[in-house]
Amino acid sequence: MGLLKKYVTMFREDMKEVMARRCGLDELNNFIMLIGFVYVVFALFTGNKLCIICGAVCIILGYMRVFSKNLEKRRKENAVYMRYMGGVVRVVKYCKVCIKMWIKTLKDKEYYYFVCSACHQIIRVPKGKNKVSIRCPKCEKTFIKRT
Repeated sequence: MGLLKKYVTMFREDMKEVMARRCGLDELNNFIMLIGFVYVVFALFTGNKLCIICGAVCIILGYMRVFSKNLEKRRKENAVYMRYMGGVVRVVKYCKVCIKMWIKTLKDKEYYYFVCSACHQIIRVPKGKNKVSIRCPKCEKTFIKRT
């Protein structure tokens, strides 16, 4: 078992060294790969060969961006994407956090979990306090919620 752990550690170190000079994942890569996988899944259900080709091209393009050494060009591409789609990306991330906290609230019998709309800080409040004024510890914003 010790030998396996040694090889895993060596592999991690090698991958860190390789990826240190690469672009890596960013929001544009995530979007391109998502579109590629949607095409591929659609093609699996319909049997459309054009969708398979489009999906494969998107996935290959995404991986080419991940392993690219031209960091400045990839940053500019991502900046253009974020300029047009940044609001959508932020809303999706906020919704994911809200859904996660809602599920956590359903599981927890003692606390409600809220997400600050300004800074997305997670705030835990005891249940059964009726209407309470909640102050975010991170950004100092105050809002009223029912527990």
